[in-house]
Amino acid sequence: MKKILQIILLTFILGCSPKIKSITEYNNNETSPTISRVVEFDKNGNKTLERNFGNVRSNRIVSIAYQNGKKIKETDCDYFEKQDTCVVRKFSVYKYDLKNKLKTQTMYESDSAVRFIRKYHKTGNLEVITTNSWEMFPTNDPNPENAMKLTDSVFYDSKGREIKRLHYNEDLKEPWTEKIQYSTNGYTKEIGGTRMDTIRLYEYSKLQKLANKKHIDFEFRDATNYKYEFQRY
Repeated sequence: MKKILQIILLTFILGCSPKIKSITEYNNNETSPTISRVVEFDKNGNKTLERNFGNVRSNRIVSIAYQNGKKIKETDCDYFEKQDTCVVRKFSVYKYDLKNKLKTQTMYESDSAVRFIRKYHKTGNLEVITTNSWEMFPTNDPNPENAMKLTDSVFYDSKGREIKRLHYNEDLKEPWTEKIQYSTNGYTKEIGGTRMDTIRLYEYSKLQKLANKKHIDFEFRDATNYKYEFQRY
């Protein structure tokens, strides 16, 4: 009964509160619930911070900055509580060419060496993503001739949901694929063209269904093991 009442209350909060300031996730320990994750949003619904808890040594913090509603920087750092410091592990800078419908992401190491440069170009329901990668050996001289070249073709349905992705690698003759089929209760992902071809099933919780409907950038876990606290603007 307590679990049912909690779900009803959270459903009411999500349904009536489009402007959520933060969501705090707790491990559902009846004697002493502990925080496992905190996610913060701006007034436009953009996720600005995700902070994880629970690791004794360090915990990952992701912070995101926006300008005119578009993501311009994302930084990942590991917070060491004992030293009260957050060590940057990587960060991405985003630039936009609105005329040509092009978004460019450059990911850097903590020392500013380039890990990869990724370009997104979307036309209609097709998005082509090209990547020059130096991830094995990040570089301060990102020469495309020395990069591993990857291309993804991503197809979307009329609701803007990804339904198919083709992964091209210059070292492979044929692409490997991901096909996604949606239902009311979740979706299936079929992976083909690899040595580990498989079909995976993902089920939505009641809260996740509502979060998807409200376009809330948060992944809810099952209500049996987790509970949630909301702050609103």
